[in-house]
Amino acid sequence: QLAWHHVHNEAFRRLEGIPATVRVDNERTAVSRGAGAWGVINPRYRCFAKTLRFHIDACPPRSPGHKGKIERGNRDDRRWREIRQRHWDGLAELQAWTDAQGLREDARRRCPATGTSVLEAWEAEKRFLAPLPPLPEPFDVAVTRPVSLDGLVAFEGRQYTVPFAWVGLRVEVRGCAQVVQVLAEGQVVAEHPRHGRALLVLDPACYEGPSTARVVAPPPLGRMGRRLQEIAAMPPSQRPLDLYAALAEVAR
Repeated sequence: QLAWHHVHNEAFRRLEGIPATVRVDNERTAVSRGAGAWGVINPRYRCFAKTLRFHIDACPPRSPGHKGKIERGNRDDRRWREIRQRHWDGLAELQAWTDAQGLREDARRRCPATGTSVLEAWEAEKRFLAPLPPLPEPFDVAVTRPVSLDGLVAFEGRQYTVPFAWVGLRVEVRGCAQVVQVLAEGQVVAEHPRHGRALLVLDPACYEGPSTARVVAPPPLGRMGRRLQEIAAMPPSQRPLDLYAALAEVAR
């Protein structure tokens, strides 16, 4: 269900708005029981649709003609041989490539209803889309945790940094599809990747900023700390020897 809501959010971001109707197949993340107009919409999906204010139009069963454009898209995607033949460094690189490829295809293909390119038809229809609201990040776990003196919260066997201003207080921690969100007073104050290999996930920005009325800010990094941080941020093959020499001078 998390992945289902996540791909909806990504699709709406690319459309730059919310359509009045979203046609879906009868997968169980959309329809809990039955199919088509007689199906029972998944309660979590119904809540998601109600929040974003779009109507769920479940495709009639055994009616491929009602989703022909979707099936056509699947066939076209299989023609993108580069996806299978090329090595990808990660999902982000693959997603960027497919986004760019999709825009090129939209500019090339014709929309039967308008006679223009698909891209031009979309540009003309954008004014009919509902404005894109702050999209809710779907989550499957939500707990309340205290922030330790080190500015850390424990979640799923790992520790995550929280802005030091919340030390000693309790915050809400949400496990989302790809990230862990930390909320305080209804606002997201920290966000980290979820399900990573590291057991201690640090964000140096959480320890920066002025003191508050309740918490004194951590002391900033000294010259030695800044030098170490600069060296650590560089790939080993690109670290010049003069950086190590400068570090040795600082240590004297």
